Amino acid sequence: MRRLYIIISLVLLVGCGQQRQLQRTYIGQPQKMLEQKFGYPKTILTTDEGEVYVYEVSKKLKSTEIGQGKLTLDPIVSPGVQKTERYYFTVNAGKITSVRLEEEYEK
Repeated sequence: MRRLYIIISLVLLVGCGQQRQLQRTYIGQPQKMLEQKFGYPKTILTTDEGEVYVYEVSKKLKSTEIGQGKLTLDPIVSPGVQKTERYYFTVNAGKITSVRLEEEYEK
């Protein structure tokens, strides 16, 4: 019974992750969809599989107090960071064939 719970949890984690959501949304779609959503790519690389369009989205995340579920005199505060998301879309014959996401945090 315990193995069943582990297998179900693993399937849910793999099936519901952000990478999987990107693949479901974009694979098989035309390249023009990227221009509507992200605008002009930062870089275009040429590979054997096709052209790789690289998009960058930067966000500034403010510092915030981390809730501990109890009263403390010294609150824990997360630092503010710059979050950069890089989307790599491989396009072959005008269709998106693969998607990859990288996230980077910088203090």
